[in-house]
Parts: sequence; structure tokens; C-alpha cells
Amino acid sequence: MDKKTTKYFTTGEFANLCGVNKKTLFHYDSIDLFKPEKTDDNGYRYYSHYQLEVFNIISELKEIGMSLKDIKNFINNRSPEILIELFTKEKYEVEKEIQNLERIKKLLETKIQSVKEGIKYTEEIFLEEQKEEYLILSDHINSYDDIEVEYDLKTFIEHFKYCMKNQLNTGCSIGVMLNKENLKNKFFYEYSYYFTKTNKTDMCKNIVKKDEGLYVVGYLKGYYDKIPILYEKMLNYIDKNNLKICGYSYEEGLIDEISIRNKNEYVIKVSIKVEKNLK
Repeated sequence: MDKKTTKYFTTGEFANLCGVNKKTLFHYDSIDLFKPEKTDDNGYRYYSHYQLEVFNIISELKEIGMSLKDIKNFINNRSPEILIELFTKEKYEVEKEIQNLERIKKLLETKIQSVKEGIKYTEEIFLEEQKEEYLILSDHINSYDDIEVEYDLKTFIEHFKYCMKNQLNTGCSIGVMLNKENLKNKFFYEYSYYFTKTNKTDMCKNIVKKDEGLYVVGYLKGYYDKIPILYEKMLNYIDKNNLKICGYSYEEGLIDEISIRNKNEYVIKVSIKVEKNLK
């Protein structure tokens, strides 16, 4: 190393360059992780500009969760081969973390959009063209005909656990499906399945496609015990507009316990698949 071309920095200067506290450099020195290039007779430490990149690597490895002990082992025994092996392993871990963060980002975005839709709810019943979606279904629900009776908690929990384990939660609340026969017969609490919207299409267990097409849509502001009121309004709309039910009803919470305490302020969205009645 040519001393004439080497730029040295005091501990404070080097710490400022690296964006850390001087105590960090003192600590790294004390554990023999990162030592100054030279120390004068008065005990003053000096770091060279050649050490900036080494410190940067230490900081980056620490940032991704590597322990100081493992970083020290790498720094003290570094070689091109060890670097390739270590960095390849850490790259894989970083890629997994990026995927997880992207999933969380999508979850947050979806929840924001759901709540925004809930805030702008309307009391009007209307027709809407909806795109296809993929749903993960629970096992068949053991339904009850009275909302005051405990719902099928066991099936709900099993579905929730399955979605969490497989990272299928996209930010949408768990919804429920009601088949057209129960709709027509006004068995509004005889649900068929819980469902969770998912972005994944390669799951082999209980995944179904919610068809694109025409849906009658309505919103309810209030708790689930008032859901029959909404269904009655929607069925009247279907009859008056010469429509017929041709699929499930999909019931999902837009504003629920995650965003509000008062259950009477919940906003629930119901979509019923319909088509024109040609008779």
C-alpha cells in the first residue's frame, strides 16, 4: 500500500462518512471485528479510505440479519470462494424476504382499497360487471338458520389456519358464500363455504374460480344480524329487473373489526351472480 496515496480519517471523520456513531467503531474494534488501520503513540485511531467498502459490507450483512459473530468469522477468513458461498446463501434469503414483503405490501394495498370502497358505500342496489377471481374455499359449513346461534367456528378456524400457513391472505376479510337455492328460499344464514380471495392459481386444495360476469351488488351498514334486510332488497331488485340468480352470493366485509370498534358501523358487500331472464 502506497502511504502517499492513502487517505486517513479520525474515528469521528470515518464514523461520519459511514453514517454511524463513533461508539459503533469502538465496539467493532473491541470485538476484533473491524479495527483501525493504524493507531498512533497517543492511542488515536485512524481509518483509511480502503476500509470504507469493508465497513459497508459489514453494515449490509448486519442489515440482513447476520450476527456480528458470523460477520467476524467471514471477515477474518475471507476469500473469493467463501464470499461466493456466503453471498449466494444470503442472496437466497434476501429473495425470500423480498417475496414476503411484496406479499405484505399487496395485503396492505388490498385492505386500503376495501376500506375506501366501504367508506363510499351506497344504499342503492345496482348491477356490476365483475372480473374473475380465485378463491380458496373452506370445507362445507355446518350452517345455522339463526345468526344468534354460534356459527361454524371450527370450519372457520381451520380455514383461517390453512390460509395463514400457506400465506394465502391477500388483505381481504374472510367471506361467506350462499348458494342460489338457499337464496331463493330465503335461508339467508344457510351458508355453504367460507372463502378467501387469493392471487395464487396453482394451489391444488379447494381453489375455485369466481366467474366474471354480471352481479347484483348491495351494501349493508351494520352488523350481520341485519343481512336479511339487504338480501330482501336485492331479491326484489332481481325480480323487478327481469333477472335470475345463476350462481352463488358472495358476502364480504369491507369495514369490520380491523378498522372500527362499533359493530353497527360495519360495511358488508354482497354480490349475487345473475343473468337476464329470457322467459
